[in-house]
Amino acid sequence: MSKAFSAPGKALLAGGYLVLDPNYGAYVTALSSRMHAVIESSENVTEDYSTLHVLSPQFKEGDWKYRVKGQEIEEVNGKNNQFLEATLKTVLAYTEPSNKFHSRVTIFSDSGYHSQNNTTKKVSGNGKRLFLFHELPITDVPKTGLGSSAGLVSVVTAALMSYFEPGSEMATDRLHNLAQIAHCLAQKKIGSGFDVAAAVYGSIKYRRFQPSVVNDVLAVLDTDTIHFPRAVKSVVKKEWEFEHVKCSLPPGVRLLMGDIEGGSETPKMVAKVLQWRKDNPIESKQIYDHLNKANNDFIDALERLNKVQNEDALSSLSKALGEIRHGLKQMTEKAKVPIEPPVQTQLLDRIDQLDGCLGGVVPGAGGFDAIAVVVLASKIDAIKQATADAPEVYNNVHWVDLHEEADGLKLENVEDYVGLV
Repeated sequence: MSKAFSAPGKALLAGGYLVLDPNYGAYVTALSSRMHAVIESSENVTEDYSTLHVLSPQFKEGDWKYRVKGQEIEEVNGKNNQFLEATLKTVLAYTEPSNKFHSRVTIFSDSGYHSQNNTTKKVSGNGKRLFLFHELPITDVPKTGLGSSAGLVSVVTAALMSYFEPGSEMATDRLHNLAQIAHCLAQKKIGSGFDVAAAVYGSIKYRRFQPSVVNDVLAVLDTDTIHFPRAVKSVVKKEWEFEHVKCSLPPGVRLLMGDIEGGSETPKMVAKVLQWRKDNPIESKQIYDHLNKANNDFIDALERLNKVQNEDALSSLSKALGEIRHGLKQMTEKAKVPIEPPVQTQLLDRIDQLDGCLGGVVPGAGGFDAIAVVVLASKIDAIKQATADAPEVYNNVHWVDLHEEADGLKLENVEDYVGLV
């Protein structure tokens, strides 16, 4: 049995910081860089244990071999990969397989997830897939912040579920819940979950689940391991009360993702904003309320444009993006966190002046390393040319080869991956 799956990367266009609070909504767009997993399995097992062999051939030392006995998991060479281990642990707890198995999962990632330095191109036998192979281990290759760990957990969850419970692999709510638990377990914290939600559902209007839902499961693992399977099953099957409504960019409107040399320490930025919010409840509520209205106006404009194209809705979209920036700049000043630092303000202001630009933001938690710009599709080439002609004016922005791809988790053709390993 062989099956293949892919899941998209993400960019949080509206809802930075607010997405952590279940009282606020957000908009996350799925991107064309995807994570892939191909599973091959056999039940012809003579040993008294099961095995899972995970390959990531694009990276040096990308090879993990797990021995499984019941709920006990051991990587036979002592190698650590918390995302694979957490995914396997969560899926095994949910499915509790009674038969022994030998499975191999091969993982591939599109080029947008990592630095492309020191890579070699490799094409599948039928020419349908092209991946970049790196000279270094995955831990030594810089990431671009598109949600590689969320994509990895989501596709490996789907691959394993397709074997243990055939037919369940496209039951998206179940897969989402399993992947969220696994991702939180791997990170040892409960994040907002928008990255996993985008990997499973695609471009969506999103409102997070209550953290207590996942916290209850992880608490059982800490105190009463034997009951972890029961806890996982109970939580995965129940209603999570979170919002994920399909909402893609409208026809004629495109997303440009710009990469800027530099980096941001997202966990530290988030911690500082949360502390500022706690210390300044009145001031922070005013800014959160402003951002919430701007985010909702942006989503409303998207939904209107998906029904009918008109100048009024385009103007509303552009105005909402401006108000989002205004709120993020206020937060930058008050929380003393570089969400939209001056260098990004300068760049976005200049790009805003280009014909066909509807507006731009620093995506996600903000910082120095990326911008996301919403533009008219008919003007993309002219905008790229303008920034290329005057790189010093536009901070040497590099437009990444990405676009919105609204679909979430997909079943792929196994033949498209033959010849890559």
